[in-house]
Amino acid sequence: MKKNHLLLCLSFVVSLSFSKALAQTTFDAELRPRMEFRQGFRKPLADSLNPAFTTLQRTRLNADYKGKILNARISLQDARIWGNSDNKINTSKIELYEGWFEYLITSGFSAEMGRQTLNYDDQRLFGLSNWSNTGIAHDALVLKYNSPFIKVHSGFAYNNSKDTTLSTTYAYTPKQNYKTMGYVWLSKQIFRGTTLSLIGISEGFEKKNNYKIVYPRITFGGNLVHTPDSSTWGAILTAYMQRGKDPNKSYGTGYADLKTYFLAAKFSYKILQKLTANVGLDYYSGSSSTVDAEKSNTFNRLYGTAHSFNGYMEYFTTLPTQGLIDYYGGINAKITPKITIDLITHLFYFDKDFLYNGVKTEQNLGTETDIVINYMVSKEIAIQSGYSKYFNSGSTEKYFKMQGVGTHSQQWAYLMLTIRPQFYKTPVVTENK
Repeated sequence: MKKNHLLLCLSFVVSLSFSKALAQTTFDAELRPRMEFRQGFRKPLADSLNPAFTTLQRTRLNADYKGKILNARISLQDARIWGNSDNKINTSKIELYEGWFEYLITSGFSAEMGRQTLNYDDQRLFGLSNWSNTGIAHDALVLKYNSPFIKVHSGFAYNNSKDTTLSTTYAYTPKQNYKTMGYVWLSKQIFRGTTLSLIGISEGFEKKNNYKIVYPRITFGGNLVHTPDSSTWGAILTAYMQRGKDPNKSYGTGYADLKTYFLAAKFSYKILQKLTANVGLDYYSGSSSTVDAEKSNTFNRLYGTAHSFNGYMEYFTTLPTQGLIDYYGGINAKITPKITIDLITHLFYFDKDFLYNGVKTEQNLGTETDIVINYMVSKEIAIQSGYSKYFNSGSTEKYFKMQGVGTHSQQWAYLMLTIRPQFYKTPVVTENK
């Protein structure tokens, strides 16, 4: 029976290639194994412990449909660690990464509904998290208006943890997810090469002992982006604020009042045609040691691509309660049309005082240097390798609760292969004459 089903599917695909296409259909895949050597990845490693060598693999099978009034995408995903499934009993499972349709209501206006990725600006608040083995996707309805004058997107989500006939507690582990979410994003080119975008996000989190009460966390702000075209310099200026309640800090039967902000500036300068220098600053506000128990000043990244910021060794994907300041600089070099190299160094500091056993310690959190090499073998095959090293300060081991513990030299290296075969694609749809 399974063989008959497979033959039926193949016959259907072949028949498409001989029929007049009413839409463009694409079947492709992504196979991405990544081998990592971890000696102090995400936190310092005690010298009494052995470093890890592990291989992660992500496999996706994608089907895309693009028509005149309807677009759709289905993406199935298997994310695994080599060896975490019994060779004789495959306990892994394939899950739905994306499954959405977009109805083109009128020129420039559409509605997209289903499990989908949300990707805006430089992916600090909403991002694909493509480095992650699983990525990030949301179950949402998104209304889109795109025109040469302005782009406006508005999204909505309302979550339940199971099929239910009445309103109940939204139980989600390991961390609490939002019960409700809504956002508005606007983007407009104000000058040639310069774009201004604004975003406002409202999330709702259930009260711990009363699911009927939903507390808000509101994030709002914007980005000003100048991309180098004919000019030799570029810039990204970002500012966000958060208000409402902090679901990461409990107070009583609810959450602490939230009042926090984030600032970032990044500047690039093209030294040569194939050599660009970058410098920048990320400033995440934090809570002082004397902050009231019912208040929080610690910024939250929401659903952004954390690996892309503040060091590839991921020491601060979860931000310190005291906040974080990241001064960084580096270069991007295009060695050949297929080979690029990125070199970047970060200097980390707490925003607020850090107390260890009641004693104030230095705010310097250490330094990290990352190097990444990309090689595009072909349009289907890409190779990426990287090496990172972290240099401790007096506060690094104290922050990670390893004071007095001997540690290895913190370093991390990886080799990642990305294969994107395209199995089938119908011809481009043309207008009937």
